[in-house]
Amino acid sequence: MPTQYNLKPGFKIYFLTVWFEDKVYAFGSGLGFTDVIYSYAIAETEEQALSLAHEKYDQEQPKVRKISASCARNQYLNRYCFPENMVGVEKGAAIS
Repeated sequence: MPTQYNLKPGFKIYFLTVWFEDKVYAFGSGLGFTDVIYSYAIAETEEQALSLAHEKYDQEQPKVRKISASCARNQYLNRYCFPENMVGVEKGAAIS
């Protein structure tokens, strides 16, 4: 039986767009070399989603230019591919 995830009360899924100063290789995404990647975060607020994204992506190299977050249209966690890779999944989701 596949793992089922449930959002904890008060948490939402946010769609992230991350712009880098230089090109990065987006392995496994089909984007190849790009300066923009797309990801998801699980957080209680948009500000928290942005903070989690900065923690994950803002490094010495590559430098992050900008990150935006918006509430995802689909809030059903099990409809996403690899929800276990979302930023903040450890805190915002429960396994059933």
